[in-house]
Amino acid sequence: MNKLIIAEKPSMGRTIAKAVGAYAKKDGYFEGGGFIVSWCFGHLYELSDLESYLDPDYRKGDKVVWSLAQLPFYPEGWNFLYEPKSGCEKQIRILEELMNREDIGTVYSAGDADREGEVIVRLVIENGLKTKKDLRRLWLPALTPEEIQRAIEKDEPLEKYDALYQAGRARAAADWLLGIELTRYVTLRGKKFFRIGRCVCPITARIAQREKEIEAFTPRQYLVPAARAEILGKELTLISKSEFSPEDEEAARQRCEVLSVLPAKVLSVSRTRKVIPAGKLFSLSDLQSYICKRNKDASPKDVLQAAQELYEAGFITYPRTSSNYLSEGEEEMTAQLLRDLHEKGFRGMKMKPGDRRIFDSSKVESHSAILPTNRIPEGLTGIKAEVYRAIQRRFFAAFCEDECLEDEKAVVIRCGDEEFTLKGRSIVQKGWMNVEEPERQEKELPELYEGYRFPVRFIPEMKVTKPPKRYNVESLNAWMKAPFRDEEMAGDYTEAEWKDILEEATICTEATRADTIDRCIRSEYLELKDGTYYPKENGLRMLELMQALQADLSAEKTAQLSKSLHDIAAGKGKPEQVLEKTKEMLDGIFRAGEGIELDTEKKREVTGRCPRCGGNVTEKKAVFSCDSKGCGFVLFKDSRFLSSVGARMTKELAKELLASGKSGPMDLYSKKKQKYFRACIELMDDGGTPQLSLSFPVERGIKRGGDAR
Repeated sequence: MNKLIIAEKPSMGRTIAKAVGAYAKKDGYFEGGGFIVSWCFGHLYELSDLESYLDPDYRKGDKVVWSLAQLPFYPEGWNFLYEPKSGCEKQIRILEELMNREDIGTVYSAGDADREGEVIVRLVIENGLKTKKDLRRLWLPALTPEEIQRAIEKDEPLEKYDALYQAGRARAAADWLLGIELTRYVTLRGKKFFRIGRCVCPITARIAQREKEIEAFTPRQYLVPAARAEILGKELTLISKSEFSPEDEEAARQRCEVLSVLPAKVLSVSRTRKVIPAGKLFSLSDLQSYICKRNKDASPKDVLQAAQELYEAGFITYPRTSSNYLSEGEEEMTAQLLRDLHEKGFRGMKMKPGDRRIFDSSKVESHSAILPTNRIPEGLTGIKAEVYRAIQRRFFAAFCEDECLEDEKAVVIRCGDEEFTLKGRSIVQKGWMNVEEPERQEKELPELYEGYRFPVRFIPEMKVTKPPKRYNVESLNAWMKAPFRDEEMAGDYTEAEWKDILEEATICTEATRADTIDRCIRSEYLELKDGTYYPKENGLRMLELMQALQADLSAEKTAQLSKSLHDIAAGKGKPEQVLEKTKEMLDGIFRAGEGIELDTEKKREVTGRCPRCGGNVTEKKAVFSCDSKGCGFVLFKDSRFLSSVGARMTKELAKELLASGKSGPMDLYSKKKQKYFRACIELMDDGGTPQLSLSFPVERGIKRGGDAR
């Protein structure tokens, strides 16, 4: 009897076919060696539209009119309808014919090794299999010939994964309820199309909240005594712990005199040799953060797609993982991989059994960290080459034979009555840094010794506090992975945080995170520019409507629902419980919104009066512009001039310019000269494009510069 293997995608099917010797290409499948290998195109079946439940004559694609009277809607008995995805009918027919062939005794599900992969192939089997077959599951953490053969030898009954399948079905159903119903509800109430989703809303809200914090931030200026000196060919910077308000310049000067009256004296010099550990193996989020930090043109979706293609080609292990660790049971597999790579010419690595920075089963659930396999690709280019190199080098670094050693030097210096501790570091043995560039750089200090004295002159430096940073790919990924972690914390996750991560108390899973962010961007809720996320007007309006309708899809509720779905896969919950919770959430939203009257006309706050026509100047997505027809007055938020001095056209600055034509003194930064300075911004308008220029206030005795803190 032949065996049928159903892969999730054609590329995966081709890889499996080669591994099992199914070389004869047919229409929609390969055959040979006792195997038939066919495939899906991702989802071949999808949840039906709401109209399919309400109108027996409805056909997908028919024009329909949404109505509030239809909402909320819940399928009877939680019986959700699926239908073939448009354009996939031929492959569905091929799979149905193959499954029911008399010479097929065993049908293998070989979807991706996750919840969604389980659902994709199961739906094909459920809808197409008409005869009794032996149903098995191939769990493929890697797609090398060895792993594929090993999976076939260790195949398991398909029903062993029933809980995972039920969790996948429940996730799709819950997302259908929240997405279909709230998208229609908010769109009808807001009189404009808005796509609503369980994870789309908290992600957009997080970016928008940070933007509000930045806009509301009021910079605070302060003075600090600072001394900069060149000692033995190296520059030293001493910054006092004392802070003074700009009005207390005289007190700041007096403090500078106290610190400068005697030469600085070196009290002690100490050296400590430390072992610097390599970075942890990659989870998908960490891989996306690593690549996008270095390549500002790359998006998380680009990285996921490249990693998925590398996996399907057999070059890396399964990428959609939340873990940075390998399980302790994978030590022998890892040792064999190191031996294989050694034979292929890769030297300088050794096995590290028992190393808890690498092997820790408590931090692994279904999928371990991403590894290269013993298959070495050739001719990779673009993002795929970047992703593969990053994974390979991180693996080489983790198992590097030589330690990375660093000398850390601490120098304590006394100036007047204050002590300053300076730290420097230098690498004495590169170790893993020979294969992967470190995040931090060396910082050299002059060769000082105890008792050494040198003259210093402290002067007041003006500094300014900085607003919170916008989210970039790295920081947003970190938040989504552990949304309830204190953002100020650094270092490894705590045991409690790892428990939440593994139980999916997160925003999206590793498998869906990139697609969800991409959906936010395509919906014009967010934009990703040079690796940084910004909210867009459409996203802000969506959040306003959700808040006005008391529709709460907060991070807390999203994470709780994700955890409930995980519990189903772990056999600790039932799909009906999740769907009833979802129904309870929706019922509450619809009840709360019944008596709420919405103002669907977006009223813009008046920023100021137009200097040309006296009309209202209001804020738009990228500009502050006059609302009077034909006027044409506009102030661009991201003007080239403002960017050159480290500024942006904020609402507060626009108000000042419109009110008086000039801002108050501002702390600016010259990118060209790489130094801070203080100036006013002036507006000149002669009827063409408004021009901005600088004027300089008279402020003597205070040095502007240094890093703001």
